[in-house]
Amino acid sequence: ENGSRTFYIAEQVSHHPPVSVFYVTNRQDGFCISCSILAKSKFYGNSTSAILEGVATLTLLPRGECYTLTVPYAHCKGILMGTLSMELGGKVSIECENTGYKTELEFKLKPFLGGNEYTNLVVGKLKLGKETMASINGHWDSEIRIKDSRTNEETVLFNPTLDIRGRRLKRFTVPMESQGMNESERLWQHVSAAIHRDDQVGATEEKTALEEAQRISAKERKATCTEWVPLLFQQDFVTGQWHYKFADLRPWDPRNDLRQYESNYRIQTKTRHQAPMVRTASVVSTDPLNILQVDSRGSLRKNRSAAIKSRKISSNTSTPDLNDPNSDSSHSNDHDTVLSSTRIMQTLDDINKKLEEHSKKLVKLQLDMDKIHWAPPRKQQFGVDGPLAIFSSLNIKTVVFVVIGLLLQMLVTWFLIKRSLATAITPGSSRDADGAGDVGGGGGEGATSN
Repeated sequence: ENGSRTFYIAEQVSHHPPVSVFYVTNRQDGFCISCSILAKSKFYGNSTSAILEGVATLTLLPRGECYTLTVPYAHCKGILMGTLSMELGGKVSIECENTGYKTELEFKLKPFLGGNEYTNLVVGKLKLGKETMASINGHWDSEIRIKDSRTNEETVLFNPTLDIRGRRLKRFTVPMESQGMNESERLWQHVSAAIHRDDQVGATEEKTALEEAQRISAKERKATCTEWVPLLFQQDFVTGQWHYKFADLRPWDPRNDLRQYESNYRIQTKTRHQAPMVRTASVVSTDPLNILQVDSRGSLRKNRSAAIKSRKISSNTSTPDLNDPNSDSSHSNDHDTVLSSTRIMQTLDDINKKLEEHSKKLVKLQLDMDKIHWAPPRKQQFGVDGPLAIFSSLNIKTVVFVVIGLLLQMLVTWFLIKRSLATAITPGSSRDADGAGDVGGGGGEGATSN
């Protein structure tokens, strides 16, 4: 009705895993949506689900409010038997940190034994903190009603009548000859044509050829160490979210903004005149790197001294002749102002110097206190008690190890002495016995021989 345009632009930023990002904007109507989606699928035999993992961010530009939304999954039943049907299922959360409001919705699947009243059913609650403000109930493809928890008043929240459906936005697509080589409609045109002809074999062949060409292109990039860089979106490495490179989140200014338009994938705004960027002291318009920089006292002193010198030079060059009758009194006032500011800066310099001196003295005093606290007692330090003081300063573990070593040495020495004594006594007596045996034996042998 107001002649506004809604722009939708999307790009697949990753193939493994398959991540797609889209951006929707209509500054004139005051909203902007950004979302990144990871597509997954599950097969249950007679049904399958297309799961879209991701978070969308809806920004209401005039209010400055950001809402985060999750999306339901698409469910298809009756693949092998029964009636083929499509539904939405899962839980959806809509939350705004600016206001504290949160909405929890649940898209319910139709049960096996259920009528039309259970088809496309959605229920939910609107909360502010932990308090439930309202309840939501209805069918997402027809009428949804909201009930106030305080007054029990029920009103219509959403009802897409025929009149509303007739006022849907007209879809404008880019002509095929104007599209880029990697745009989906142009890239998959032969596969889409085969599907429209119900040619499953042809669609499979075209899909295989397209995927093979993409693999060859990926191998060439890998061989040349060329990294794939998305064209329209860039990733925030802190949050991991993808953002449109040319996003414009300014509220619509009807006095200056004329219309939005798209040129070479860039969504821009045509204005009556170029408004200069106003530099303010707000956090939004300040470079975050400059915020993180903190000047030390030394650098502040240097800046002040430089300012003092410049002011001295300016005061010398602009000092009027007080004896000149044609001089204006404003010059003398300016001169007094410069002198007073110079004195103030010098006083601040002196104060900073004294503060630094006091801080150095405090640090030195703290070090002396630490030395006194950790110093050993005077008796142990000067050896008044002699060997006892030295022994007490030794490590207990070292003393224990030395005592154990001495005991082991004494045991080994005692064992060796005992063994040497036993060896000196016992082998001598055995030799005498052996000698006697030898003599007796010899005599016996001689007697026998005789």
